[in-house]
Amino acid sequence: MSSSITGNLVTIQQAIEIHKKSNNDDNNDECGSKNVFIDGSWHMPPRVARTEFALGPRIPNARFLDIDDLGPPPGHPANPNKSKNLPHMKPTPETFARAMDRMSITPNDMLYVYTATKNCIGYHRAYWTLSNCGYHDPEKVKLVQGCLDEWRECGGEIEHGELTEGEDDRLFRTNHDDDDDDASAKYTCWRKDGGDSVVVDMERVLTVVENNKAGSAADAIVVDARSSGRFFGTEPEPRPGLRGGHAPGAVNVPFFTLLDPNDMAKFRPMEEVRDIFVEAGIAPLSEEGGGAPRKVICSCGSGVTAAALVVALEECGLRTKEDISIYDGSWIDWGGDDDTPIVTTD
Repeated sequence: MSSSITGNLVTIQQAIEIHKKSNNDDNNDECGSKNVFIDGSWHMPPRVARTEFALGPRIPNARFLDIDDLGPPPGHPANPNKSKNLPHMKPTPETFARAMDRMSITPNDMLYVYTATKNCIGYHRAYWTLSNCGYHDPEKVKLVQGCLDEWRECGGEIEHGELTEGEDDRLFRTNHDDDDDDASAKYTCWRKDGGDSVVVDMERVLTVVENNKAGSAADAIVVDARSSGRFFGTEPEPRPGLRGGHAPGAVNVPFFTLLDPNDMAKFRPMEEVRDIFVEAGIAPLSEEGGGAPRKVICSCGSGVTAAALVVALEECGLRTKEDISIYDGSWIDWGGDDDTPIVTTD
């Protein structure tokens, strides 16, 4: 249905043409697949993307992916640390599969992730959840570049009217109590384990830090998506109780520097994105295989804007999807721990 599109990014114009050819609820092709548009918006509290989606406007028949609702809650086996209250962690395959069922998505479907507003900072995490966790075929997930304003200006159809939670399945809530029930979902994950390198934990980052400290050959580099003020500890963290600074050896690429300053729902040209990474210290890999670490661990405040770095690193060609992971606990985990090493200088 979209075989003419190459790469992971699609323009608003391309997305509109795809949407015109299908109504999402009745557009199956001979392979049994359909195009599904998903609003993946996320905002820092108190702004709530779920509420804005419910109020509208939205792309007709679009679904909403709530990364806060999808992630395992504190105390869940996949998020055991209750005291740190780590939000929107990577979902389990069981939760992901049930969410796909609720959105009437099958493994054959093409997914198009968009955001409603040009100042949204978090829809890359929804895209990452769908494309990088290994649960849906990554070749069948695309990231729309642009927001609803441009969609409307380019003649895209808009749906108005308020949705009521509890009455419309597009505002579903996840029941994490069913994670042990493999038979509760019809959707079959592309790779049930999701891949071991999709996310890393504090222990893995500590190993990278210790190897750098010991002068050992680094097998990975940590890149932090927070602002330079937070990275160097000159600005306060937005969440109380977190120390300022960064993990020793980490490099800083504020996520917003990779985005179009006039529309944060778009990346800058990939040549510029590549230059920003290289200048920060993410060197290209040599054909001989030596030099720069192949593995890149992306971190941020809570694991959301790090996803923008993951997408950008792959799209600009510096690394492949398999080379990049997210420190899922990010600064809430690291900066909220009294024993982790933190520095405020390069």
